[in-house]
Amino acid sequence: MEARWCLGPSPKSLDKATIELVKQLFFDQTGEKYVEASVKSLPIPEWGGNLVLLDSNNMIRGLLWANKFNEKRVRVVAFAIDSDYKGNGFGSQAWDMLVEAARSGGHSEIQLEVRGDNQFAIEFYRRRGLEIVSTLEGYYNAGLGYVMRGKI
Repeated sequence: MEARWCLGPSPKSLDKATIELVKQLFFDQTGEKYVEASVKSLPIPEWGGNLVLLDSNNMIRGLLWANKFNEKRVRVVAFAIDSDYKGNGFGSQAWDMLVEAARSGGHSEIQLEVRGDNQFAIEFYRRRGLEIVSTLEGYYNAGLGYVMRGKI
């Protein structure tokens, strides 16, 4: 499976076709529906924590969008990989790239929200040192969510 992680543009600069791809990726991977304005308003700057997974045709097959939450913490806003590309190490590659960008910017923690029923993701994050620090009622349409945080 050929694909590569690249620095991504800010969501506010995406064209309609790309936004449709992102919305479908979010829906396929999380069950959450987004509208164009929601995607465009995500606070993702152009930096090393803004990554897109492109296939050999330069189609988006995944993304990891994070922002600089505060001086010490980076917050993952979205992390989704097309099902056809899961299990090929792409998630680990993106995570390592995010950690490198965060550390080089002086950050020492990563935080994110995850659906409570997404055991695959929860275990992925636990293997990377994150722990559940709080519960989110009503954050996701599908039910319970968790805030996870850890040192990097």
